[in-house]
Amino acid sequence: MHTFRRFRDKMGGGGLSIVTAAIFLAGEMAGSGVLALPSAVLGTGWPGLLIIVFFTVNSLFIGTRLGMCWNLLEDRFEEFKGEIRDPYPAIAEKSYGKIGRTVCLVCICITLYGGGCVFLVLISQLIGGLMESANVSLTICWWMVITACVLTPLTWFGTPKDFWPIAVGALITTVAACVLIMINVGMRSSKETIVFPKATADGFFQAFGTIMFGFGGASTFPTIQADMKVRSQFKYAAIFAIIILFLIYFPVAAVGYFSLGNLVQDNIVLSMTEGWEKIVVEIMLLLHLISAFPIITNPPAQLFEELLGIPSTFNIKRVLFRSFCVFCLLFIAESIPDFGAILNLVGGSTITLLTFVFPPLFYMKISDTTSKENQERKLAVWERVYCWFLILVGLAGGGLSTYNAIRSIADAEFSSPCYIDSNVTASGGGGH
Repeated sequence: MHTFRRFRDKMGGGGLSIVTAAIFLAGEMAGSGVLALPSAVLGTGWPGLLIIVFFTVNSLFIGTRLGMCWNLLEDRFEEFKGEIRDPYPAIAEKSYGKIGRTVCLVCICITLYGGGCVFLVLISQLIGGLMESANVSLTICWWMVITACVLTPLTWFGTPKDFWPIAVGALITTVAACVLIMINVGMRSSKETIVFPKATADGFFQAFGTIMFGFGGASTFPTIQADMKVRSQFKYAAIFAIIILFLIYFPVAAVGYFSLGNLVQDNIVLSMTEGWEKIVVEIMLLLHLISAFPIITNPPAQLFEELLGIPSTFNIKRVLFRSFCVFCLLFIAESIPDFGAILNLVGGSTITLLTFVFPPLFYMKISDTTSKENQERKLAVWERVYCWFLILVGLAGGGLSTYNAIRSIADAEFSSPCYIDSNVTASGGGGH
């Protein structure tokens, strides 16, 4: 028992360590997005792998600067040294006032609760597919109800430091699934004739958007930093997390592209040969989505609990509120079971803002404000130029994704809600 307590405290029981925080970040970001990378590279050829390197470097800069925003404010404002349940909006408010806070809060809710809806649909689809092979057949509408009931208790944990084992599970299952995918498609390549299509401008822009959102997830960064034992060490956690992402993304994209060529599908799992490996991968992805669900829904839950005055300790109000939130996500998923294109429209813009626009923008604003009162803080010219470069890249990528989402919505056919026709099929999109 004492050994377990020491292990728990080391991993995050008394506040997250650098390693645990890095696991949280990587586990939340490295999700289903990795499955689309080989197909994304198909439209660019091997230079698409350089785009992954490009976003790895950019994400390292963005993650560390978002962490430095907190550190700067912690030095200036006493309240940042205590418990803060809405860290990202708090940073936005200190940067651009109430307007900044409101815009940031709306973006976080749309991104993370929208991602929660997608996870609910994807988990239900995976469970339905696995259970169908066991001769248990239910419609997606009923599987979503069952899934929501199973996931609800996982959302009752207070903050990330209270459920660090879930983060470990999210990362391990993703890594295990990716290893099996690479082995399976690598073996398949020896039996197929591989053709590599020519790179196109449209393929390049699509790959740019897909890879960019594969590195999205900054909306949870401040929440995890707020739970660290030593918040000033967050930059190391961010660096480790992005390196872990690169070690997952780059090999999967490279092996998928060079092994399958034009045979690769939008979801690399669909390109696997039938057998136990594919079943295990589906189970691993299912476990990942279940593990990641409480991670992505935790930040907005803390935001609203702060607004509603719900205590931060475990209590019946938290249980009822978070259960109600899952019920709302279930209602949305049951109402629009094929809302993937719409979520890509709103999620594309909000993910872009939270991940590639707000962090450098807030960092410059806070640095400039701090330097007026503390001459020791001065932003380097190269740093400011790089910040504006990232903002422009984010806006361009977000605009492109929005355009593609609008095209998808124009071509989409929407089915009836589940409570009108329980035999509909469902499709999810976006998310990690």
